[in-house]
Amino acid sequence: MMKRFFPVSVFLIFSLVLSVQASATKHPYSYTINVQVNGVPINFGTNSDSPPYIENGTNTAFVPLRFVSENLGGRVRDWDKTLQQVTIESKNGTVIKLAIGSKIAYVNDEEKMMLAAPQIPTTRVQVPLRVVSEVLGAKVDTQKIGETLNVNITTSN
Repeated sequence: MMKRFFPVSVFLIFSLVLSVQASATKHPYSYTINVQVNGVPINFGTNSDSPPYIENGTNTAFVPLRFVSENLGGRVRDWDKTLQQVTIESKNGTVIKLAIGSKIAYVNDEEKMMLAAPQIPTTRVQVPLRVVSEVLGAKVDTQKIGETLNVNITTSN
């Protein structure tokens, strides 16, 4: 009886330790983010294949590149698939170049360091919300309530 009890108890203790470690590991992304532009809520769609998210490691909010071009007056001027580099142009002619995986943005050919690099977590390019919004001339205010990040972006029309 004792020979069976020891291996079973070791297995149970080992399983418990692993499950506690797994639950203590923080998920790399949070998806509780609400975005408004000039007070108007942006609907990214409940079934979106590319919802906005927060990268927990850098506390950076990411949004789909399309959001920038459609809601902040910018336009995607170029997408270089080989280099995985996107060029965005603002209404006033400011040009920002971002490369997937690089924390360096080029704003009118001047280097600007970002906390986090643009990513393609699924099928669409996600860009750091604050950096791109501010380069395009918008003001970004954030407020965290519980686990939800509320972002209000104000543009100058």
